[in-house]
Amino acid sequence: MDIHDIEKIELERQEKTTEQKLEKQSSPKEKLDIVYLMVWTKTCGGSKIILEYANRLAELGHKIKIVTYDQKPNWFHLDEKIEFIKLTPEQKMEDNIPNCDLVVATSWKNIYSAMKANVAPVAYFEQGGGHIFDIANQDERKKEIVENRIKTVPFVYTVSSYARDVIKKEYQKEAFVVPNAVDSNIFYQRDEKEKRKNTIDITTIGPEEFAFKHVDNIIQAVSILKEKYKNIVFHWISQSEPKKHLEKAIINPPQIEIGNTLRNTDIYICASDYESFGLPVLEAMTCGAAVVTTDNGGISDFVQDKVNGLIVKKNSVDDIVEKVEELIKNKEYRKMLAKNASKTAQNFNWNKSVELLEQYYKQISQYKVENNKERERD
Repeated sequence: MDIHDIEKIELERQEKTTEQKLEKQSSPKEKLDIVYLMVWTKTCGGSKIILEYANRLAELGHKIKIVTYDQKPNWFHLDEKIEFIKLTPEQKMEDNIPNCDLVVATSWKNIYSAMKANVAPVAYFEQGGGHIFDIANQDERKKEIVENRIKTVPFVYTVSSYARDVIKKEYQKEAFVVPNAVDSNIFYQRDEKEKRKNTIDITTIGPEEFAFKHVDNIIQAVSILKEKYKNIVFHWISQSEPKKHLEKAIINPPQIEIGNTLRNTDIYICASDYESFGLPVLEAMTCGAAVVTTDNGGISDFVQDKVNGLIVKKNSVDDIVEKVEELIKNKEYRKMLAKNASKTAQNFNWNKSVELLEQYYKQISQYKVENNKERERD
């Protein structure tokens, strides 16, 4: 069962989600039993964040289970203490959620199952998408379902102040912010002695099929720049094999290869219309690249124009060319932006984010659901 099958099933459900009846207990548990519901475990920033939290919470002694229809990821090392539960297409997710202290729905597509199971309080982890940032262009049925689920789920948390503000505006729902972070074991700067090269390396991350990322514009801009600067080397990392472009892409590389690519990057480009956070931009900043990015919302928590990066107009190939060329011509300016970017990125570390999330989960775990029917699990 793939993500499109799951969305089709969710859009065909006629029953609306109803609010959980929760009772607050005296104090939170020190170690929690947490179940994550995942629609998609393949390579992408959103999956990486969920799996990273799962690993780090498991290291802290919490019991973590992942329930999904998708395959166990082979691109990410999952802690062996984590129980991975792969369902068959015939199994309903709501009937296969183990008893626990907290259920985390990681997509609007599994809020229904989490609430229907009613085994524990439900927290919804919103990492963004068209259902949040491009509501006007969503199908009416989908809008109705997403609105019902987000308004009904008791707890919502997200990754940036931008995403929080959009959720408040569109759904009148308060969301707690836990910012994304960067794995310093994978993303770090190359030693100065290793930087002797004559190329200008430009990198972007994202598949061509996600129109909002405007990979087309980046490829077009780089092609124009290559005509003038013959030492440009372009690195395109994508989750899927390109079908429209002849440009070669690095498909689904392991995280360490992404880190190595970004360490060798002089300029990183992001052309998205919207991003809930923009983690690849922050990872590039951590690795010492100068970033050229649209003001897509999510990056506003860590990119400041002409201080630690350059902001370009949305959907403008010409502006990408102009800003990148400015950095190619002025190496000292490029190095200054990259240095400031690296300093900013140090504020986003996993220890801070995991501690924040752990305390948030413990607060939620103080609540117990009424009419919780304990179910035996294999």
